[in-house]
Amino acid sequence: MREVSLPRRYRTTTRKTVTVAWLAGLAIAAFLLKTWIEPFPLWLQTTTTIVCAAVYVFALCVAPRTFTNVDGEGICLRAVVRTRRLGWADIYDIRTVTPPSPSVGERATPARVVYAYRSDGRRVLLPNLDPNELGEERFSREAAALRALLEERRAPGWVPDPRVEADIAQHEARYAKRYRALTGRISLTLFVLVVLAVIITGTTIF
Repeated sequence: MREVSLPRRYRTTTRKTVTVAWLAGLAIAAFLLKTWIEPFPLWLQTTTTIVCAAVYVFALCVAPRTFTNVDGEGICLRAVVRTRRLGWADIYDIRTVTPPSPSVGERATPARVVYAYRSDGRRVLLPNLDPNELGEERFSREAAALRALLEERRAPGWVPDPRVEADIAQHEARYAKRYRALTGRISLTLFVLVVLAVIITGTTIF
């Protein structure tokens, strides 16, 4: 087997970050424009502008920092604001998973993602390691490379642990059930109602 080179890094593509930045910036700019056009008190306009600018800058700083870094010690990953490290000894398996289809609407997540599974059966998503970020060909190649790295570090004669496999199956069923519940008609209806309430409230105030 050809040796897998290290380190390996997977980060959000620049194009995706720029797109999100433009969309968020336009939305915030439109909101602030309305705030300054209307006859609101100066303190309210100033405070709103400072808060919006702070949130936007924070989002720009955080978004590009989501990553998955793989080295000889293990896997370091950052999702939104939390960074964590998994040593190779802490990883039971690395698997490519197809997320369940939503109960209503189209799939919003990538068609396939990669999880690192711990010995307690719980899984940890590896950010930016999916076909949307890497493309189908490179994604398959990188997922296979990570599995090869893990296999190299397993003890000789390693075999799957039935207890861990049972825990993984139990957690997977729970994740799928929770996802379908969140994407069900009732949840989506409540979400739409909340959004409408926010819009109506905002229109009334402003």
